[in-house]
Amino acid sequence: MENMDIVCNIDNGYVKYCVVMLTSLFINNKNKDLHIHIIADDLSEESQFILSDVVEKQYKQYLSFYLVGAGLLSKCPIDANNYISISTYYRCFLTTILPSDISKVLYLDCDLIVRKPLDALFAICLDGYAVGAVEDMWSVKESHYIRLRYPEEYSYFNAGVLLVNLDYWRQHDIEDEITEYITNYPERLLYNDQDVLNAVLYARRLFIPFRWNMQDGFFRKRRKLRPSSIPALEAEMPETAIVHFTGGKKPWHEKSIHPYKKEYFKYLDLTRWSGERPPVNYLFRFSKLFNPIQGILGWKNIYRKI
Repeated sequence: MENMDIVCNIDNGYVKYCVVMLTSLFINNKNKDLHIHIIADDLSEESQFILSDVVEKQYKQYLSFYLVGAGLLSKCPIDANNYISISTYYRCFLTTILPSDISKVLYLDCDLIVRKPLDALFAICLDGYAVGAVEDMWSVKESHYIRLRYPEEYSYFNAGVLLVNLDYWRQHDIEDEITEYITNYPERLLYNDQDVLNAVLYARRLFIPFRWNMQDGFFRKRRKLRPSSIPALEAEMPETAIVHFTGGKKPWHEKSIHPYKKEYFKYLDLTRWSGERPPVNYLFRFSKLFNPIQGILGWKNIYRKI
């Protein structure tokens, strides 16, 4: 088995969630050679120590830091009120940041857990493609295609799990295309780097099985996925390998009622934050308990059984 290069974008505020994600990765990929590449604007010594302690000391894997500074992202638009950090754009510049001898990487967001070995994912052939990705849970949204100006038939992928063909990117100057798009059309980028990646790579992406990026919306009773994709999603549900906690309600928020929330805390309890849970919001619990409308609709009944 070849070495797997895993990439994460983080800042100091996301170190804890990165550690939980990496813990789930290591637990379910034992006896694998993993090289973790951490990309950030800047990281405190404490943050670097925490990550090194987990990756190198506890799980005996390889770790590299790339503290690239904010200058690389100076032209990238971001909503100041968005919970997403501008560091999310670093995944658009991997060929600049990472060593030139790395041919392929697996990019992983930190708001996910890995439940199964990733050998089969990393082994997917990307010849002729820039990225391998899973269709986004909002792919039925017509506004994506109107805003980004490309045909709806190509659909829209989620950028939280990306198998990236770095050789293809270098050969086709993909970063130059991305930079040009960001410079010329910043007003189109409602969903930040995910939008620009779709706008530039929509015809050069390979859709991979849903099991590799099971997003929040896939578990809900009301899905916004393209109807033609739902049979494949249903077939993949029992094989869920990566659970991606998309959206603003993460497991570490009390308002999250995600069906895999308990499993998230199983991995958290293997870290230095063992036993930590979100603070109880009694007003929230009280309002749900006594709101008759919520009682009728079943506010906890928005997810399918897993």
